[in-house]
Order: sequence, then C-alpha cells, then structure tokens
Amino acid sequence: MRVVYTISTKFGGAGIGSIAYQFVRGLAKAGYLSRAIVGYEAAHDVPRELVRSFPWMRVVARLARDRAPIRDTVFDWTASRVLPPSDIFHGWSHQCLRSLKRAKALGAITFVERPNSHDLYQDRLLREEYERWGYRAPARMRRWGIQRGLAEYALADYITVPSPFALESMVAEGIPREKVFLVPYGVDVERFTPGTPPKDVFRLLFVGQVSLRKGVPYLLEAWRRLRLPRAELWLVGRVTPDAAAVVRPYEKDPNIRFLGHVRAVEEVYRAASAFVLPSIEEGSALVTYEAMASGLPLIVTWHTGAVAREGKEALYVPIRDVDALAEAIERLYNDEDLRREMGRAARRRAEAYTWDAATRRLVEVYSAVSK
Repeated sequence: MRVVYTISTKFGGAGIGSIAYQFVRGLAKAGYLSRAIVGYEAAHDVPRELVRSFPWMRVVARLARDRAPIRDTVFDWTASRVLPPSDIFHGWSHQCLRSLKRAKALGAITFVERPNSHDLYQDRLLREEYERWGYRAPARMRRWGIQRGLAEYALADYITVPSPFALESMVAEGIPREKVFLVPYGVDVERFTPGTPPKDVFRLLFVGQVSLRKGVPYLLEAWRRLRLPRAELWLVGRVTPDAAAVVRPYEKDPNIRFLGHVRAVEEVYRAASAFVLPSIEEGSALVTYEAMASGLPLIVTWHTGAVAREGKEALYVPIRDVDALAEAIERLYNDEDLRREMGRAARRRAEAYTWDAATRRLVEVYSAVSK
C-alpha cells in the first residue's frame, strides 16, 4: 500500500502541522509512506527522501497571515504538479482540491482530513458567536475556504474526522455516513506525564488560543462569578483579535493569569489541578489529550471532541452555559478526592490514545477501503 499525504502548513510545527507529522511519521515507520508533500518543515525525524517541501511556502504563509485560503490554494496548485502515483491519497481540508483531482486521475483512493466539524456547521456556530460579541470576521476569506471545503467533500472518496462530534456534524449536513471514518488523534505519553498538584491552591488551566471559538468569555465570567478563595485561573495561549475586547476587563484580576505562549507547556500541565476547555467548536482538541496524559480531570464541552468520558475523566458542560461551567468548576474545587480519581483515570485513558495507536487506526481504515 503506497500512501501520499499532503498538508500546506509547517510540517512538524504546532497544531495541524504536528498532527500531520505524527501520522506521516507513523506511516513511514510502518512502511506505507510513499511521499509526504508539505508546505515547509520544522526539524523532524521522517526520512528525508520521503518528504517533499517548498521552502518558499514559508514566505507565502507569512504574507498570507490570517488569509489561509491564499496559502492553501498556492500550496495545492504546487503539490498537484508533483504528485506521484499512489494507492491512497490523503490531503487536508481546504488544501487539496486540485491534488484530489490529480490523485484520482492517477488511480488513487482519496481521503480528506477534516480536523473540525463540517464547514457549514462550523460556520454557523462561529457566526453566531461573533455576532453575540460584536466581532466582524473576514467573511470573504471564510466563504472562499468553505467553498473549497465543500468541493473537496464532494470529490473525495472518503473523509476522516477525529471525533464523534465532527462525525455527527458531517452526517447532519448530508454527507453519507459510510463516507466518513472516525480516526481520533493521539498524544506523546512520555512527554506529557502527571505532576504533583499544588496543595495550597486550586489551579485551573486553560491551554489554547484565547479566543471566542474556545469559549473564553464564558470561562472568565464563570470564574469571576465564583470568586473562589485560594484559586487561580491560568490561560496559556495568545489572545486573538476577536477576544481582545472581552478579555481586557479581566487582565488585572489577581486570580487570573494570562501567560501567553509557553514553550515547555508540559510543565504547566504538571503544575495544574484541573483543566478546562469550554470550546464552541473544535474537531478534537490536542490539548485535551495532553491534559489527560498529564493526569488532569477535564471540564469540557462535547464540541471539544475530547476522548474523555463523562463522569470518569471529564465533566461535560453545554456550550455557552456559564451556570453549568461554574457548577463543574466548583465541584472539582470542593472535591479533591474526585480530582485525584478522575486524574488517574484520565492518564489511563490517554495511554490508549498514543500516536502509534492513532496511526494503526488510520492504516485499518486504508486497508478496509482497499479490499
């Protein structure tokens, strides 16, 4: 089985670049990778002869900045021109329309990796959120990306998604269930390990972009409403423009720390008591896997795509529900035994979601459709 895998972003970088690297690395180790075609690269250990990159894409990405459809279109056009024959082609959503057409012409079975909910489902959720907080998103760029995404769904033989939430959104928008495969992501359980929770303070940790999409306004309101003694809320990640006005009134709160980007984020997880992510929309947030591997109980929405189970590793709350969020935070704050029990369960659960396990699941999907 020969697999060609493409992604426009920084291969081995953060976010989806990290996810793509882990899958490509696993496919290479298993002997299935024919070629990875990527925008540009961070340092990595995938054999050089298996990776084709375009260093000038770094400049394109920098110039495009928040206009990702421009970057993705340039990459896709370039990748399609160097695409080798394969048995399986797997490209990332919004980044592979021309490549899909070329791969199908070369006889490949084609996949699109959709790391979020269906484009239209996602768009409705985000438009609702932006309108609620008075933020005007760049609609033209968003429409361009959506059009590419919808065309890719129609053209691809199959779509992979990382969570039941993302899968449900696909089916709700009319994608046939048999066309969609669930392949959860993974975590490095050697890098992310449990620490020693602080004894003199309850430290609630958020990791991710401090943005409207991540549900940050509801978290900040719930935290301020509770006013818990000997408690801290740490937010790791950059504040995005859409959330800047919402965040500003909380910046001087002595019990809230905005830490920005943290390089050794695993150390921050080890210093926390619990983890929270009240996202409005995700696919399957990597930070939830990392928090679980770090032995933290989770407070999350269904829309985070977490692999944690209600009442065992996580407390689930509805999106945009400040009352439910405050209640879940207060429950973990008041019950140290519950925090410990859920944290131990979270670590055990994470050990079943390594990147090797994720790659095995992906290979099983490839094999199933190749028969």
